[in-house]
Parts: sequence; structure tokens; C-alpha cells
Amino acid sequence: MMKRLVIAIVLITLYSFGNAQHNAGNNGKILMIASNPSVSKQTGWPIGVWYAELTHPYWVFSEAGYTVDIASLEGGELKFDGFSDPEDASKYAAFDYISLGFKKDPAKMALTKNTMKLSAVNPADYKAIFVCGGQGPMYTMYNNTEIQDFFSRFYQTGKPTAAICHGTCILLQTKLPNGKFLVQGKKWTGFASSEEQYADNYVGMKIQPFRIEDEARKMPDSKFVIGAPFSAFAVRDGNLITGQQQNSGAAAAELVVQALDEDRKRYPTYVLVHGAWADESAWGFVRNELARKANVVVVNLPAHGSDATDGAGKGLSDYVKTVSEAVSKQPGKVILVGHSMAGQIISQVAENMPGKIDKLVYVAAYLPRNGETVSGITNKFLNNKPIEAFEFNKDYSLVSIKKEAIPAVVCADCPDYIKEVLVKYHRAEPVKGLNDKAVLGKNFAAVPKYYISTTKDAAVPYALQQQMIKDNGTVKKVFEMNTSHLPFVVQPAEFIQLLTGIK
Repeated sequence: MMKRLVIAIVLITLYSFGNAQHNAGNNGKILMIASNPSVSKQTGWPIGVWYAELTHPYWVFSEAGYTVDIASLEGGELKFDGFSDPEDASKYAAFDYISLGFKKDPAKMALTKNTMKLSAVNPADYKAIFVCGGQGPMYTMYNNTEIQDFFSRFYQTGKPTAAICHGTCILLQTKLPNGKFLVQGKKWTGFASSEEQYADNYVGMKIQPFRIEDEARKMPDSKFVIGAPFSAFAVRDGNLITGQQQNSGAAAAELVVQALDEDRKRYPTYVLVHGAWADESAWGFVRNELARKANVVVVNLPAHGSDATDGAGKGLSDYVKTVSEAVSKQPGKVILVGHSMAGQIISQVAENMPGKIDKLVYVAAYLPRNGETVSGITNKFLNNKPIEAFEFNKDYSLVSIKKEAIPAVVCADCPDYIKEVLVKYHRAEPVKGLNDKAVLGKNFAAVPKYYISTTKDAAVPYALQQQMIKDNGTVKKVFEMNTSHLPFVVQPAEFIQLLTGIK
């Protein structure tokens, strides 16, 4: 029985070493564009980006699960406007604790030391763009056709396209291919003339070479709007999002996140299901990169990883319920991906709700026929040869793997630090799910299936994978990766290329 179950079903918990926090950056990438340093011809001050107009949106995007990249026209180091520094002697922004926290974090400030050059950016890697303000854009972005063209092309994709404060100066000149201004007939905002007057009075001189609101109201079919001076005010018109000034960064960013949620329909949705002795962080090496051009949902099964459910008695029906709920929440069909033991789970989900499944992808996974169990498939392959590497609790409701056996069996081609994690976060597996039968019929047979084989697999052996594929008879295409049981860890880039290439 269970003592004969081969280590073939092992998948150990993996943390994402690129993002240790579970689900951090899981929703994709947003590009923030900031001004390069300049010198004001009006005041002689060194100018650049306003702290809050970068840090507050950055915080909102990060909290919403997005990865943020920062670019500038010339690339390189950003400089911040003096008044925006929360530690500036003027105390003008002393209340800005978000910017202060950003400034005190070396890892965050490192992002501003070597920004990407805008011309080197692939806009297809981003789900939204956000142009920051500050005093710099009035000199570095106004009259600049590169930023205008980039903004216009991105806007035309229909993806959320945002600008705030003096960064909106680019909208005074940005046009669409038909020759019309991008903002013509659109509701939008930017730094108000009343706010410019207040700033001029505060320092005793004219700060800006022109006023955005004054110029915007001269444009054809102008629908420029403003809120109360220095209030948090942002507006959205379609996929165009604009914010009034430095206190509007978070409000504009929240509108971007709202638009991104509505924009999910443009991307394929992958639901990733981990296998035995694992949790959702097993996908940590690929989930954020995959999310650049897709919706990615990672499921955490009951009694696995961080889930505190007692594993005794938990089985296939519990797993299927969890995955089915995740699939049901998605607006359209999903690409359902299962690794190792999860092949049994995704097969049953496909049988139960075929209308929600675009395709099934098995990754070194169990591919059952009607009435088969994970343990039964394994025992048959091994001719019922017992395996001594398993350890059970007293009532045989949970099973674990002897620690000394884990690294070589699961990921012999992993670096040592990953092998250490495999052992450290190992958790006993519910026995019931490995003995529960799949109930499969015509629905399952009709769903398109693809299989990613692992030729060096010591967990689910390559020969067993090939036998299951042959016995099933409905797999449309088989792909091979020359790795151990964890291809998405050992060769993440190759795995993503293969997975996204399945049509």
C-alpha cells in the first residue's frame, strides 16, 4: 500500500529566491518613467523628479502585487527636487513618511541610481506605464518626441497609460497617428494654474516656463479638469489616467490598478497547481516572469505549505475544490497547469468543469485514467516493490520523505542552496489524496492536453511519464526538458518559453 509508494510523487516546498514574499510581483510589471536631472532656466535650481510622485505610486503598485521598473529618457541616475525631499531643510515635505522610508532603503534607492534607458525598453513586457512629474519634465520631456511617441504607442495598445503633475506636459503635444492630440475630447488633468501661482508666491519667483492648465485650455475640444488645490485628484478616461500634482500620485496609481483589473481579459490566464510536499511558492522561479504577458494564479492546496489545515483525512476532493474555486473566479477559460501529483487534480477539475479549461498542461505529472490513483499508478510501474524512503506518522494518515533522500531524488541538478531549502521546508503529505481514485469520462477526454517531460527525473521517472502518456492516448503534443523533477527551477527561462509557446 502506501509504504510501497515511490518517491515518484515528490515535490518539495520551494521559496521564490527572487521574491521571498509569497505572491510578490505576481500580477506582472509596470513601467514608471521619470525625468533625468536638469537645471531650471527660470530659477537656476537643479531639478528632476518629485519624490512622492515616484514613491507613492511605487508603493501602491507593489502592494497590489506588481513589479515596478524605472526608466528615464537617458537612463542612469535620477535626482530628486529639493523641496520634495522629506529631509530637506525647508521641511516642505517633512510629512512624507513613504518617501522617507523609500529614501532610507538602500535597495529601493538603488533603483534610482541606474534607471533603464527608455529606448532600450520593450513596452510589451509591461501591463501599464506611469509618467512621473516633478520640475524636470518641463525641460526634459516637453518638446521631446521620443517620450511622446512612446506614450502614444503604448496608449494605442489599450493598456493603462498614466501621467501625473508636470509629467502631463507631454500631453500638450502627444498625438495619435490620425494627427489629433491624444487628449482631444478626453477628460484629463495636470498641475493647475492656481497651484503654480501658489508655488511662485511661496518662493518669490516664477518657477515654470509656462503653465500646463493655461496651455491645455487652448487645445481643441479641451476637457481639462482640476480638483481643489493640492488635493489628491486623479481622473480616468478609458485607458488614459492622469493626476493633478504631487499629492495625487497614489490616487492615480489606484486608478491604474483598477484599470489593470478590468484589463485582465486581454491576457491568457494560467492557473498553476503544485504537487505533493509543496506549496504555491514552488512556482516562484517562473511566476513573475510569466505574469509579464499573462494572468497568473498560483494555488495553495489544503494542508500544504503555509496552510495550517490538519492533513489527516484531506484528499483529492479537497484539492479539487480548492483548484475549482480558483478557476471559477477567472472571467474566462484558463490554462490549467499541474506538476507531479497535481496531474491527478487538474484531470479531475477538467472532468468536472470542462467549459472553464482551455487546455491542460502536465509537468512531470501523473496522468491518470478513470479509476486510477497516484499510488496505484506508481505501484504498477514498480511491480509493487517497496520503497524505504518514506516515513509515516503513527496512524498512517501522513507521509514524509527521509531528509537524506530529498535532494538527489527531487533536484539533483539544483545548486546546493536550493537543496537545503528543499529539506528545510519539507512537510508531511496527507496520505488519502494519494489513494483517491480519479473519476474521469468524456469531458476529460475532450479537453486538449499537453505534457512536459523531464528526461533526468528521479522522482517521476521518464519511463513512467512516457507510459502514462501512451496509456492516456489523447495528449496532443509532448515536450521534453533535459532536467530533474523541477524544470521550472532548473531552467526557468526555457520552461516559460515552452509553456507560453503551447498553442
